[in-house]
Formats: sequence, C-alpha cells, structure tokens
Amino acid sequence: MKRSFVIIMLAFLTLTGNAQVKAKRLKPYLSTTTYCAPGMTPFVENAIAIENRSAVYKEFEPGKFKATVEIQTIFRQEDKICAFSKIALDSPVVTDTANLDGAFIDQQRFSLPNGMYQMEISITDTNSGDALPVEAMDVEVNYPDDTPAISDILLFDSYAKAEKQTACTKSGFDFLPRVYPFYGANEDKLHFYTEVYNSDKLYDEGKFLVNYYIETVESSNRMQNYFFNKRFDVNKVNVLLNTIDISELPSGNYYLVVEMRDRSNELICSKSWFFQRSNPNKAYDIEDIAGVNIANTFVGGIAEIDTLRKYIRYLDPICTELERDYCSNLVKTDDSKTMQQFLFNFWSKRSPMNPKQGFDDYLAAVRRVNMSFGTTSFPGYRSDRGYVFLKYGQPDKIMEVPDEPAARPYEIWHYYQVANQRDKKFVFMAPDRSTNDYQLIHSNMVGEINNPRWPMEIYTVYGQGYDQGVDQTEYERGWGSHAVDLYNNPR
Repeated sequence: MKRSFVIIMLAFLTLTGNAQVKAKRLKPYLSTTTYCAPGMTPFVENAIAIENRSAVYKEFEPGKFKATVEIQTIFRQEDKICAFSKIALDSPVVTDTANLDGAFIDQQRFSLPNGMYQMEISITDTNSGDALPVEAMDVEVNYPDDTPAISDILLFDSYAKAEKQTACTKSGFDFLPRVYPFYGANEDKLHFYTEVYNSDKLYDEGKFLVNYYIETVESSNRMQNYFFNKRFDVNKVNVLLNTIDISELPSGNYYLVVEMRDRSNELICSKSWFFQRSNPNKAYDIEDIAGVNIANTFVGGIAEIDTLRKYIRYLDPICTELERDYCSNLVKTDDSKTMQQFLFNFWSKRSPMNPKQGFDDYLAAVRRVNMSFGTTSFPGYRSDRGYVFLKYGQPDKIMEVPDEPAARPYEIWHYYQVANQRDKKFVFMAPDRSTNDYQLIHSNMVGEINNPRWPMEIYTVYGQGYDQGVDQTEYERGWGSHAVDLYNNPR
C-alpha cells in the first residue's frame, strides 16, 4: 500500500525543490474565492503563491537575481471563453540564491456572472522554459440578488487599510492571503474574512445572527470551545473579520464554518473552508472516554480482545489525526474496557441518534472493501481504494481500464460532491496486470496526494522505470491513450 497526504488547498506538486538555480520544478499553490460587491457583477479572486526555492533565478544585474513566472488563466463555459488573463509575475530581487525561503504571490480578480465555469491555469517558469501541466477545476459563482448568501472565506496572514484600490482590496482593506492553509505548531492565530449578503431581504430592520465554528473533516464534529457568534444589523452587506485562537486546537483536518441564521435560529445559508493544523504538543484527551458508560450498549457484547483491536484498526480511514495516533497506541495494550469505551464514544459522536447503526453500517462497508480490494499482502480496508471508499463513500462513477495499450491498469473514481467540494477525482494504478494492488497516484481532493505527473506513471513503457528524470511531465500519447480524457471528462 502506498498512501500520501498533502496539506494544501490545491497544489501542482513536484518531487524536487532544492535551493539551486538549475534543475528545479515550480511549486505553486492556489486559493480561489468568490464574492459579490453590492450592485456589481460577482467576481472570482485567485491567489497563487510560488515557492521561492522552486523557481529558477536569473541574474539581470551584477549580483542581483529574480525569478519570473508566466500565469495564464482561462474561464470557460463549454467552448466559450468568459474571462482570460496572461501575466508575468516577478519575484522579489535577491542577492543570495542559496537561501530562498517563503513565496511570492500573485492576486487577480475576474468579474463573472452567476454560473458554473471551468477554470484552467497554466504556469511556466520563464527563466527555465519549463511549463507545468494545465490544471483545471470547476468554479461556481452563485449570488442571486434577492437571496441571502455568504461569500467564500478568506484565510489571511495580515491586513492593512488600503491606500488605494488594488486587486486584493475588500471593504477598504488590503489582505495578504494565506494561500497555503496549514497552521504549524508555532502558530496560534487563525485570521479570516467573509461577507454576508442580503440580510435586508429577510427583514426591514433589526439584527440577525452569524455563527462561526471549527469542525472536524472526518466526522463533522464541532470542536469544543471553538463555537462563536455575532449579531449584525440588517444590511445589504455585512463583513465578518475576526481572529480565532487555535493554540489549543489539536492536530487534524478541519473546516471553518460560517452560517447565517434567522431570528428563530433557523439556518439560512452557510459556507465552509478547509485548513490543517499541526499541534504535536496537544494529546488526545483521555478523560473524554474515561467516564463513558458502556453498560447495555452494543460494545458490551464485544469482549474478545483481538476483535476489539480489529474493529479499532478498521477506523483508521475515518479517524482524526489525534484519534489515529491514540488508536495506534491503544491496540498495543490489553485494555479491553478502554477499547470498548473508545469504540462506543467514537460512534456516539459520529452517529449520536443510533451509534450501533453507525457502527453496523461502517462494518458492512469494511467487509465490502475487504472483499473487493484485498490482496495477499493486506486486507482491503488498508488498500488505497479501500481507504478512499471508507472515507468518502461510494463514488458516483468508476472508470475501470485494466487493459489499455501501453498503459498500466488504472481506475478513475469521480465524486460529484463531497461535503463542500465539487467534482473530485481519484486516480489509482496497479503496477502490473496480475495484482489487485491499485495505488492512489493522484487526486484533486483537498488533503490528498496531488501529482501532476500521474499520466507519466500510467504511460511509462510497460515494465520499465523512468529514464528522463523527475522533471519530465509530458508523455508520448499513443493510440488508445484515454486516461487524461477520462479524467477531464468522466463518463
């Protein structure tokens, strides 16, 4: 089994990244948000951060170096181009190319009417001539004039009062966006900005409530002590600009959620945004399960220690990072009572109305993936396909291609929507046609492995390795090569 995790909103990932001037591959990171200024056409904002050490720096004056990248952005609706931009972005000038930390950022704004668009981004390192594969993603713009709505959520590192209007000016402020939504152990503040529209369509006057909170990606559980609210006066546009102290937030994958509620506390609309947190000093709260009463519950009948260990291991694909670490240590003990308490507490949080039903449904899914995706080396729940199936559910489409000419066997799974993410795909590949061990080699799902070279892995000469280096991103397209087309146009 081979499975990797990445900590980005969207990334064109590569396998190199030293600080030398030559033999590098760009590492850009993209964050796309949408807004709607009063009385104007909605707009899409792109923030692209280029990792400094991934770009090629060229001397333009004695002792002075800079990198330049060309960024082309196209918004399409079918064959129609709705917006286009092509810019050259320069890095800050440096005198030492051996110590290149941080990133340089481009921000652009595109006015687009409500609708669904396919956005294509092409990035080229001007100094090296190397171009990254085109990255395509769906972008929805949906801000009706007469309906309450919330803009996308902007995570940012700093802001200041704008001296003049720029591409990143909002509500009179300029923001430095946090394109890379990862918060390390030494960071304790999460800053965010969002806009709430058309509360005046609900009421003529008075106040309304906006809640914002942090919930886990895996279980949608609201994190204790991370639920807040604010009352606003009814208006055409209200701005929520705030900071959350995350010093005690455990490591894991999270959504920041903002929701608008009416005076009866009924949900009107909401928006969520993904981020990751690394906080190794925050341990799993043992007291969370120490007092769990398992009398007369479904776990009371699971007494065999090996069975308990097996059921806890089954949880790996849907655990939070903190739970996963705790489970790894728990199954090494002989503490059956704590295992029972943990198992019941786990399903009580994810299926509070009927924990046993949640457990039974998941166990049935595990049995299904064990039967479908298991190999002689490991059970199906530990395979990459089993992991994706258990974590995200059954895909809407599965394209199985076991015998395409000059290609390794591969599958492309397509999910129409997972939580607040649309049009998500997973590419699996088997090393040869005699094994059921399909490995995840690429996905556009937030938090999963993202590898722009995935067609290279499928179409490398059968049975042979790479011979042109890790910077190669193009492959020779032969007769019957359908993987890229199936990925871009699932069917």
